Amino acid sequence: MNPNRVPEGVPSGGQFAAAPHGEPIVSIAPAAGFPDIREAGQAQLRLLARSADPAVRAEVTSSPVVPDDVLEELSSHTQAPAVRLAVVNTGYAGTAERAAEDPSPIVRASALASWDLSEIGRRRLEKDPEVQRFMSLIAA
Repeated sequence: MNPNRVPEGVPSGGQFAAAPHGEPIVSIAPAAGFPDIREAGQAQLRLLARSADPAVRAEVTSSPVVPDDVLEELSSHTQAPAVRLAVVNTGYAGTAERAAEDPSPIVRASALASWDLSEIGRRRLEKDPEVQRFMSLIAA
């Protein structure tokens, strides 16, 4: 067998030949005009948490240095449900207990899956008909 694994009649390369590739079409950088949360400090996060855009406020929750008081502010019932859902999905301590009292059954259902929900809160949400209805819809 030929040691370079090139079949006879193929001038060079074979299956292991270098092939040209185009530039990737996917980027992990923030979208144009969207803040880069990865590099934001606490002062900038506090400012972004007051943005008029709920998508920006939800994105603030993805920062590993988001202050607790900002998370508490973003979990307020006056925030958009998508923002409150982003907060409970951070996994930070205390977010599940706040979310367990949320008016949205989707946010409460997410709290039910959180690691830090108290046993009392968990039992209450397991009997919550709105939460159970949502859970049955996503399980189907």
